[in-house]
Amino acid sequence: MKKFFLFLSLFFFVYAAAMLIQTTNMDMGLAVFFVLSAFFFLLFYKFQPMMKLFQKYKKTTAIIITLTVLFAGTLETLILLSANTDPDKVSGKIDTVLILGGGTKNNRPGAVLKGRLDKALDYAEDHKDLHFIVSGGLGFRKTESEGAIMKSYLVKHGVDPERVKIEGKATSTYENLLYSEPLINPGANVLIVTSDFHLFRTKMIAKRLGVDAEGLGSPIRISSVPQAHVREYMAIIKSYFTDR
Repeated sequence: MKKFFLFLSLFFFVYAAAMLIQTTNMDMGLAVFFVLSAFFFLLFYKFQPMMKLFQKYKKTTAIIITLTVLFAGTLETLILLSANTDPDKVSGKIDTVLILGGGTKNNRPGAVLKGRLDKALDYAEDHKDLHFIVSGGLGFRKTESEGAIMKSYLVKHGVDPERVKIEGKATSTYENLLYSEPLINPGANVLIVTSDFHLFRTKMIAKRLGVDAEGLGSPIRISSVPQAHVREYMAIIKSYFTDR
């Protein structure tokens, strides 16, 4: 058991460090994995005292672990049930596609954002005469807004620039939807395109803001799934209690 704790510590640390090097972005998802690494290393380093402590509070520990697993499982289920990546499951006639920002690098879409844009373009191939709203503000130390970069990408891939509106102030999912709502034509049938793991929270916030929309998600790299989903757990909790 002691060696197993060391293995878990190293596993979580290597994963978090690799993702940090890859993305150059420290977020709550990675922070959780670094904390887990430190926790399991403590269990390894102080094995005997920690085991005595757990034995003393065996029932409390079991309850905490069970509740944590159930809570995480519930959130994961909600995320997976909302993670529609199939355009054929989008019902009704869509006339407006709202694409949420997902990060840029060197004034170009990052991997997550590119996935969202490509998903919207794929949908547009079989659904003509669509209008687009691209939402994303000016990030830290950036020279061009995310919305402007998103529009350039769509235009480069054949979308009429007259059909693309830019929302260039948002810095969060809540602001994406809040600031984009005035750009939606009255009575429009809206499809929100974002990452698959992000759809549940996006639709939850949209409903609170009175934005009636369907959702279509783009998948992310398998290596990014643990980080993204754990981060999303935190974001869902925050959104639930803050309405943002």
